[in-house]
Amino acid sequence: MSAVALTQIHSRRRWLSWYNTPGSYVVGKRCRLLARSIIPDSHTNPGPGTAPETTHIDPALLYDGWSNGPVFKGIYSGTSMQETGPVASLLMKECIGMSGTRIDGRLTQTVNVTIAKLERNSYFQLQMKFRYIPLIGPLLPISVSLTTCALCGLYGEWYAFSMILLGILARGLTCVTIGSGDLLFVHPKSAEGSPRGDGILGCDRELVLLKGAENDVNAVTRGRFSFVFGSGHARCMIELCSFLLTVQAVAQLILVPQSNLFDQLMFVISIAISSVYNSCSPSSDEVEIRKEIFRKVLGSHKLEKFVFPNRCCAVVSLLLLSVNEKMSSSDPAKLKKIIDDFLPSGALVWEKWKEIVIERLESGQPLHFDDSQWSHQDLLSEDDRSLLKTLLGDAEKAYATFGSKE
Repeated sequence: MSAVALTQIHSRRRWLSWYNTPGSYVVGKRCRLLARSIIPDSHTNPGPGTAPETTHIDPALLYDGWSNGPVFKGIYSGTSMQETGPVASLLMKECIGMSGTRIDGRLTQTVNVTIAKLERNSYFQLQMKFRYIPLIGPLLPISVSLTTCALCGLYGEWYAFSMILLGILARGLTCVTIGSGDLLFVHPKSAEGSPRGDGILGCDRELVLLKGAENDVNAVTRGRFSFVFGSGHARCMIELCSFLLTVQAVAQLILVPQSNLFDQLMFVISIAISSVYNSCSPSSDEVEIRKEIFRKVLGSHKLEKFVFPNRCCAVVSLLLLSVNEKMSSSDPAKLKKIIDDFLPSGALVWEKWKEIVIERLESGQPLHFDDSQWSHQDLLSEDDRSLLKTLLGDAEKAYATFGSKE
């Protein structure tokens, strides 16, 4: 399915897909889902600019791995999203694959934090179109399918001839139809005067600090891809492709076993060559597409990754890297909410630790502590005092590393 899906993005690739290929039943089934998922432009873009003939399709039905992204917590805006867009998912995958700088400290369970500085953008709708320079690759399965089909016709072997020809037509028509749409990326425009969009993406042991204007962060967290077809007949054409692909799969099961050895050999050769090509081509192309999407959507974003020895140190470092002069004294509740989202809450020792750290961050004081902080009178247990001292030591370590970057 990936090879068919790539025709949506490469403007000329759809014309180089006329060859017999296996997996027609799977592609046909996916095409049925596409046809049923098509929605009119009036449902997606209500308003005077609606195009009655335009239809939309969710790209996740074509591209495996274009899933929604993780949780996002806004630092200044207070935004809380349990699910983000596919760009956030792709960004997380890129961050996970990076190597990071290790931070020394009390080791429990490491937490990875990536700082993503986003480039300012001015668009709210972007068309994704990538140049495809056809090499000799697609000509191989095309020539083999046409040659085997012609040989079967020349020797009067009509079972194999019809099956190979039907495979060529079904595959080619499907790619031309799917490739006739445009891949668009859109994200909502932030209100004028909105605070910075800085926030924390991810959960558990992999966190990303997004730094940028609200519009830039919206592109990552709220941006959505959509396949747009300008013709109202897109649903009918995709359903026709689904029918042809399903008929091809059933007919092959019935007719190919009834043909002679020469027919079967010709059919297998056409299938084998196209299988090798399809398995090799999309995997490398999808990597390039991901890089190009990042370049177009995020611009020249900068990523810097750190590996923290424990979660407490990681969360304090995130706050130090994000809090600036715009976090006024009226915002302690925002700091408390973010800390509560990523660290345990309810226990007295944790609440005292949060109170002390937030007070220092709010007032701009350095995170240096003495006996008076961890010997708090509310903590009756020696174990609680010892834990508070340990946690404040983690905060001191984070400040020693990132305090100068506020």
